[in-house]
Amino acid sequence: MQVDTSRFGLIEVEEKELITFPWGIPGFENLKNFVLLEYKNGPFQWLQSTEQPGVAFVVCTPEFLGMTYSAPEAKKKLIGLKRDDDLVVLNIVSFNQETKAIYFHVKSPLLFNVAARVGYQWTMETDEIKGHLTMPPVAPL
Repeated sequence: MQVDTSRFGLIEVEEKELITFPWGIPGFENLKNFVLLEYKNGPFQWLQSTEQPGVAFVVCTPEFLGMTYSAPEAKKKLIGLKRDDDLVVLNIVSFNQETKAIYFHVKSPLLFNVAARVGYQWTMETDEIKGHLTMPPVAPL
């Protein structure tokens, strides 16, 4: 299938590459289908909507920042996960053009069931962070 994008123009995507977000992504609940696109062989990728050309999110693995998540069973069930090996976690990354700052959306990781091609954005409650997110130690100033 052909997908029109504002960043990459018209691209060819196979149906098996589609990732479905049954509930959408917060703020974009009406968009259900996305595709993950590589970006210059680096740590970042694009999560591109196949329904709206201008909607794409920069994403990267939490391991890039030294973080790991352990998703609770209830969240795994939402994406139909049967094997933990089929779970991929990515974080949305945003950029502030004025300050040149990069923000990693640590409290709202994207969970993917790669076998079923289903995704979900998990917005973590404060009490979930300690039990499900491991971050590298912060060096003293």
